[in-house]
Amino acid sequence: MLGRAWKDTRNHLYHYFYKEDLTLEQNIKGRPPGITADHWRWFLDYRNSKETKEKCRKNAENRSKQLYTHTGGSKSLARLREEESEQQGRRVSRGELYLLTHKRTNGSYIHDAARAIGERIEAIEQRDESFRPLSQNDSLAQALGKEHPGRVHGMGLGPTSSQVFGMNSHQPSNGFEREETQRVLLELQAELAAEKLKRKAVEDEVAAGKVRMQAMESALICLLQG
Repeated sequence: MLGRAWKDTRNHLYHYFYKEDLTLEQNIKGRPPGITADHWRWFLDYRNSKETKEKCRKNAENRSKQLYTHTGGSKSLARLREEESEQQGRRVSRGELYLLTHKRTNGSYIHDAARAIGERIEAIEQRDESFRPLSQNDSLAQALGKEHPGRVHGMGLGPTSSQVFGMNSHQPSNGFEREETQRVLLELQAELAAEKLKRKAVEDEVAAGKVRMQAMESALICLLQG
């Protein structure tokens, strides 16, 4: 968080105080209050170097290629699935959840890749509703292909493929009961994993306290040295 703040501050200072139509010496005279001429000269030389400009160009290009993963915001997939199920009065499928989290409010998909997958899901579920309940061959599995060993599509943080599908043979024969049992177990696992991550973040925050205080005391130096 501190590193991101410094990055944002550096960008703000550069774009606010640096004027491309002025000479280097004129820009140095118009430097931010509290920053020495030598430090500002070093900073401008760094920001205007070919290496830095190329790095900024590549970063901007990479950001433009990134695809939004879903429209669910900060809510977990498990939470979104639960809310949607309550609204519809039934358990929504992984495929339905994918459609929900990859479409904008106007009904359009967030990108072409999401539309291609979404259209496959819709076609599969319209052709045969038996592909809706959670399984290794449900609509989402058919649309996305083989599950990754370390995670399960559409189930949020925590559950792995072996945890979800490895216990199918030991579940009740009724499909709804089986899915409910899996859902409760997986959501508990997801909550536990999220809690561990939160605890780790707090511990890291405390451990970094002294370092952060030192960084605050030397904020100007950190700002200029990047």
